[in-house]
Amino acid sequence: MFQNDDLQWYPTPPKLGRQAWAKFKNQHFIRVLEPSAGDGALIKAHPHWDQRGYYRMPPVDAIEMDLTKHDAIRSCGADVVGIDFMSFANGAMYSHVILNPPFKYGAQHVLKAWEILWDGELVAIINAETLRNPFSKERQMLTRLIQMYGEVEFIQDAFQGSDVVREADVEIALVYLKKEANLELDIFGEMFDGLAHDGETGAGLAGQFRQMFEVALPNSLIENRVATFNAAVRAMQGAVFAEAKAMHYASLLGKTMAEHIDQKGAKASNVETLTYVKTTIAERYGKLKDSSWAGILRSSNVTSKLSSKAQRRVESEFERIKKLEFTCQTIYGFLLGIVESQGQIQMDMACDVFDAISQHHSDNTVWYKGWKSNDKHRTCGRKIKLSRFVIPRNRTWCDSLDWDSMQMLRDFDKVFAMLDGQAAPEVSLESLFTNHLGELRRGARLSGSYFDVRFYQGAGTIHFFPNKKKNLVDRLNRLVGRHRQWLPDQDKGVSENFWLAYDKAEKLDAEVHKATAKSSRPGFWTSPFHSMFCRDDEERARAEAQVVDAIERVLVDNGISPHFQAIEHAAPQQSLLLAA
Repeated sequence: MFQNDDLQWYPTPPKLGRQAWAKFKNQHFIRVLEPSAGDGALIKAHPHWDQRGYYRMPPVDAIEMDLTKHDAIRSCGADVVGIDFMSFANGAMYSHVILNPPFKYGAQHVLKAWEILWDGELVAIINAETLRNPFSKERQMLTRLIQMYGEVEFIQDAFQGSDVVREADVEIALVYLKKEANLELDIFGEMFDGLAHDGETGAGLAGQFRQMFEVALPNSLIENRVATFNAAVRAMQGAVFAEAKAMHYASLLGKTMAEHIDQKGAKASNVETLTYVKTTIAERYGKLKDSSWAGILRSSNVTSKLSSKAQRRVESEFERIKKLEFTCQTIYGFLLGIVESQGQIQMDMACDVFDAISQHHSDNTVWYKGWKSNDKHRTCGRKIKLSRFVIPRNRTWCDSLDWDSMQMLRDFDKVFAMLDGQAAPEVSLESLFTNHLGELRRGARLSGSYFDVRFYQGAGTIHFFPNKKKNLVDRLNRLVGRHRQWLPDQDKGVSENFWLAYDKAEKLDAEVHKATAKSSRPGFWTSPFHSMFCRDDEERARAEAQVVDAIERVLVDNGISPHFQAIEHAAPQQSLLLAA
């Protein structure tokens, strides 16, 4: 991707991209690096057919500083492995590097790519002026590299034409370089015998990315993990080179007797040795990144406070996360993303628990007329009963509840503690069912921080009685109600009738069900309350309108106007809308 001084981006035109890929002499792509990927335009220009005529996407790793373009890169079939190419260090696994760097820094990027490449080919799209006017040391060095190890083709008007997304009047240079490993020195010699000891410090690793993220992980832990990872990578690379060296010498000794008989054990070629080194380093490097990222994810104090579903949502991103370079920069970026999205994560957790309670048992919730109702769309809101709710199917045949039930209790503890502004409840539901299950089995009603509970072992149900002093179930109802637009926003004043209807919903619930049953279609077996959860939009809207009609009739019968209006000043009940 070409970027100008204003950091605007110029996607590689398809024709120029195909020309760049065609420059590679060796079309057997073991692994390709695209270090300035943009939105993936250059990746999409890759040759779709391998040497045997099969359709194949070469494995491509991409680096891109603009995080908003990462999804577009992944949609091309590439893996995003980093953000800042100039701090990227591990290139021995790549057989090819292809890049269209910012023109202003073309020479530096090509030299960096040459530096990290161990054995392979490199193709770069740079500004022709970089080579025609080699005034800097970097430009002079690049010019010498091309003279010694490659070639260049100059192309005019490459960024002009009907297939160009953004045009630019610039002549480009299509640079090709080939770097060959010195097997005698790198593998068969003593290259790794004098490896320097690990002297990286935590502060040096963090550099400008050292920030205060103690809310997630201590800086020292992050920096130590990165230092350990880097040491493991160097040891792994040394081991792979040692294995290749051993294979080479073993092949010089010839075949075993069995191999002579079976005509097996041909001497390994240099090409096979190079392929072995690249593929093995890539495989083992991926495993080291996987385990290192998993350690960060599991160690984070942030993720430990998430509900089970929230943890799964974070972990579902792990396939993407584990492919990133394991550096202080990327770790801090990942943790910052979690911290910045905590509000949404907490809202999702609240909705998860709300749905778990309301969907487990039909009697756990009551319905009310939603604020967004109008003539075209009649909406119903739901609220969990403040008096009691029941969670069924909690079986136990031993000294504890089943795993799913205990996980549900842990989720309740986390979400209601969050609503209470606490790190954890003083007396958790999990502790009640861990330490006092015998008493609960005998019918005792025990008190936790937010609920009294009773356990009916025969029916397999837990009855929850909310702590009225804490009033957290009401807070959950209002939080989820605002999020799902059943309730008005906090800054919107509404008529008193709305809040009267909302507050009396639990007392009027039986009347609403009775009125709904009277208006149900004859011979129609599905309750409108169940139909509101169906996937068919038309059926769901019909059921919702039917329930709203019943709610309005019940409100009129109880002297409450069903016509809700916005007012200039908030009604007194508005103060009950507690912030999350």
